[in-house]
Amino acid sequence: MELIKKYGNRKLYHTNAKQYITLHGIAKLIRAGSDVRVVDNVTGEDLTVQTLSQILLNNKGRRSGPLPIPLLSDLIQTSGETLSQMRRNLFHSLGGSQIVEAEIRLRLEHLLDEGKISEELCQRMGQLLLNDSGHAHAENLPDRSDVERLKGQVEQLANLVEQLLQDK
Repeated sequence: MELIKKYGNRKLYHTNAKQYITLHGIAKLIRAGSDVRVVDNVTGEDLTVQTLSQILLNNKGRRSGPLPIPLLSDLIQTSGETLSQMRRNLFHSLGGSQIVEAEIRLRLEHLLDEGKISEELCQRMGQLLLNDSGHAHAENLPDRSDVERLKGQVEQLANLVEQLLQDK
């Protein structure tokens, strides 16, 4: 991961290379396949999305032209739910569901290997988290309106696991 810090004077500092970098330099890193994260030097706030958007919009006259005005206007006018659906579709098309499934399986196997959960509980949790079919589905991922409800459910699940560990 290439970490870039953005200072108050709008300068960008590439911490891995220990030198200042331009937006064009960040674009080169991304084209070379590097993962880039941009953070505010003072607050630590993640500025990656804003910075990458700025790179896209400043890309005039280079390989591809700027984003068409109608597309930008449509994105601004689009409701939040439509944007959430776009994110889900993009997630699905990039193979995100396989990544999520693999991560769920890895974490459950880790808990099982450490003896923190039984094989039966591991299977039940796998069925719940993988929607009984063995595959996570991007269209079933929560959107912002579900986050608070999911946080409560995760807390309840954590309490249940803690209780099971104490009873063991």
